Amino acid sequence: MNSEMFYQRMRERLLKGEWSAGQRLPSIRHQINESRTSHHAIVSAYDRLAAEGLIEAQQGRGYFVSGHLAGQGSGGQRADTLSDLAAREISDAVSPMHPSDPMFALLQSRPEAIKLSGGWLPTEWRNTELLARSIRRTARLEQRALVEYGDIQGYRPLRQQLSRHLQNKTRASVPPTQIITTLGATQALDLVIRLLIRPGDVVLVDEPGNGNLNKLIALGGGEVIGVPRTPTGPDTAFIAELLTRRRVRALVCNSTFHNPTGGSLSARNAFDLLRLAIAHDFLIIEDDVYGDFSSGDHQSFADLDDLDHVIYIGSFSKSLSSSLRIGYIACCAEMIEPLLQLKLLTSVSVPSFCERFVNTILSDGSYLRHMRKVQRDLMAQQASTRKLLEDRGWTFDIIPEGGMFLWARHPGIRDMDAFIRRLAEHDVLLLPGSVFTVGNRREDALRINVAHFTPEMASLFDPGAAD
Repeated sequence: MNSEMFYQRMRERLLKGEWSAGQRLPSIRHQINESRTSHHAIVSAYDRLAAEGLIEAQQGRGYFVSGHLAGQGSGGQRADTLSDLAAREISDAVSPMHPSDPMFALLQSRPEAIKLSGGWLPTEWRNTELLARSIRRTARLEQRALVEYGDIQGYRPLRQQLSRHLQNKTRASVPPTQIITTLGATQALDLVIRLLIRPGDVVLVDEPGNGNLNKLIALGGGEVIGVPRTPTGPDTAFIAELLTRRRVRALVCNSTFHNPTGGSLSARNAFDLLRLAIAHDFLIIEDDVYGDFSSGDHQSFADLDDLDHVIYIGSFSKSLSSSLRIGYIACCAEMIEPLLQLKLLTSVSVPSFCERFVNTILSDGSYLRHMRKVQRDLMAQQASTRKLLEDRGWTFDIIPEGGMFLWARHPGIRDMDAFIRRLAEHDVLLLPGSVFTVGNRREDALRINVAHFTPEMASLFDPGAAD
């Protein structure tokens, strides 16, 4: 029995009330033995049923019939607990995350697995000696920071460094008073979405793009609409036509080395989008977490706007250390106070020691030297990885000039899910293209992080590897 047949059969049984609301469903192992269906097919069907709200996943316990089906079957009802209500509220907005979720599986995989679809640099590309040396120095000079809360807005010397960093990176002039530090870019996006987005607001995102961002917007009640990503940025014609029919609250997009296609914003595209934002009164949330991977000047919305219609987000998690969780928001002065109120409520402050550590490596030039090497290495790795894949018939929607990502397709691979499973047997982990689309729409493309790719891996990318 294939996944579609199993899904239809389970759906019919659920709607007929074969199980009561709150009742635990048969385990995946039991379903494999009873229906002679593969593990992958059953998990995929359960995911679809959970996304429809018919069942709920409870990590470590299994799958349960949703309370939404109460009264439809012959069994009794259960009283909703607070945890049930919270889980249902989340599952109404986003699909549940459990070990079968591709992103969960990637992040929680064994250390020795090659996370080829990861969004970060491999450990050997990180200058761990630089990190250790700077940590020791910071701990010696800033001992109070080891135990005390930090400034809610962010360590002022770091915000001064970030002001200079932004000037050098984007040419945007932003005073330290208009910068807030955050726990990485994820918290920065969360704070901005909490502040700006109300239920029913239309939010435009890159398509393909950051799947977790889409879920974050949906969790806040926003309506997510994907904008096709072109080699020069979001499709301005698509947005212009949409604006004739819908009111848009915000556009969120990567400006440099877009996740997952690797493309960057052109000056023409940035200008046209900003003009639309001003004319139709929507905000541009510029997620520039990969901006530091650019070796020269790169186009930024912040450079064209005095932060009147642009909110800029940056981070050091991708380029320096995922453990530090240091990001930042640059915005207009009027937004600082409400964002600080939200930050105080949700996290109080960023760890003071981490802020001082980043300030140390920015101020002594260590970070700039580290990134120059990473930029050179990534440009070389982009070219070599692309050549190895092209020799095996792979194609790319966009040819990046640097950065980590390739968005790759192969006309000879008919079942990309089978190809992904085949590479997983060799400890090479890839995410399905659907992870990067609005609503998990099927997409027969893969995000490949070139920094994790090796020549020895190339043979696995022959079309026969999917068989």
